[in-house]
Amino acid sequence: MKIRILKKNKDNLNVYTVKNIYISYEELEELLNTYDKVIIPRLDWENEGILSLPENFGNLEVEGNLNLRYNKLTSLPESFGNLKVGGILYLDKNKLTSLPESFGNLKIRGYLQLSSNQLTSLPESFGNLEVEGSLYLGDNQLTSLPESFGNLKVGGYLNLCDNKLTSLPESFGNLEVGNSLYLDENKLTSLPESFGNLKVGGSLYLANNQLTSLPESFANIKVRDKLWLIYNPWIINTDFVNFCEKYKGELVLGDKLEEEIKRFIKLKEWEE
Repeated sequence: MKIRILKKNKDNLNVYTVKNIYISYEELEELLNTYDKVIIPRLDWENEGILSLPENFGNLEVEGNLNLRYNKLTSLPESFGNLKVGGILYLDKNKLTSLPESFGNLKIRGYLQLSSNQLTSLPESFGNLEVEGSLYLGDNQLTSLPESFGNLKVGGYLNLCDNKLTSLPESFGNLEVGNSLYLDENKLTSLPESFGNLKVGGSLYLANNQLTSLPESFANIKVRDKLWLIYNPWIINTDFVNFCEKYKGELVLGDKLEEEIKRFIKLKEWEE
């Protein structure tokens, strides 16, 4: 195949820059097999029916967005973690069931979109990720998170909603989230004691889980906007009511839970 869209890099003969952003799978595969590094302004392979990526796909440097959404990827090559992406990395709407261990080496200047796949777990290296924007992991099949997850620093939103999480690692409280944190629509039955150390720059969504109580540290949590506790089977006791009084105006509890709290307060007053 004749390649017509290359410019030789002056500093290194093994590095080539692609000027034309409209490059086919076959053309890029040939370049990756020929040169140590291939640089491209951006790459848009959305809805191309792609089943797999070249083994040396990680030799690619994308200056802007890398769009691989709406394909049929079930896995990624081990080299994937060597990628450099200057913009957004779209991997949503595929069929990914796992990520390579190298994935944590990625540095994403935009946001990382991994939602609407079939991920059941994340590699231990995941906590090493550098994501300057938002991180979307919603609508997967995650049942747990690696202990390293708490090492993440996410500049924007962190979305873990609509998974199958039953618990969170103790490191979770070390997270720094620049905007809202979504943990709604999971199966959480408890939260780690470290949870109260969280720093969330937006709202914290815990709705639609199986939570019955909050860890003692929760009273120290720093959330800039609302705390969504609605639609959980909370055990209404003095500690829970005191917490709700402390954060009154910041909580979203729902009418049913608010009525249960009022009844509990009246009962305690009657007993006294």
